[in-house]
Amino acid sequence: MIVLIVALLLSVPVIGCVLLVKTVRVVVSRRLTRRRGAAAWAEAASWLLCCAVLAYGVGVGAMFLSPWPDWCPVVKFSGDPDPSAAPPHPRTETSWFPLKSRCVSDVHAPVDFIPTAVNPVLLTGLAGAAGCATVAVWRRRQGRNSG
Repeated sequence: MIVLIVALLLSVPVIGCVLLVKTVRVVVSRRLTRRRGAAAWAEAASWLLCCAVLAYGVGVGAMFLSPWPDWCPVVKFSGDPDPSAAPPHPRTETSWFPLKSRCVSDVHAPVDFIPTAVNPVLLTGLAGAAGCATVAVWRRRQGRNSG
């Protein structure tokens, strides 16, 4: 799991640079792609998937690289009491999909470590990539049947 997280964190700058180059290319040429038909839809699916991976990587980076407040329990040991049994104690809530990492306490205000835009960009990128891939497959099959 640690290797996957490190690989994801290292891929974020690379994917960000690739998306920046693609954006500059689109602005300069005023065209999204030179491809037509199913290939254009497949390319769109790959770019949307890159956006989703970039958003997920930014969220994971924020989860692990954000400074945690002093009152938040970051490390749990086997002898620690169960946080659900004693609600006044601060507790952490984490989820890998959709990304969620926050400290919750009855005394302090909850602190969320994932930027607000990460999950909407992630879900939109995945849904758009699935839609574009579906259209690409449909267009490819339609082209084979007509020829």
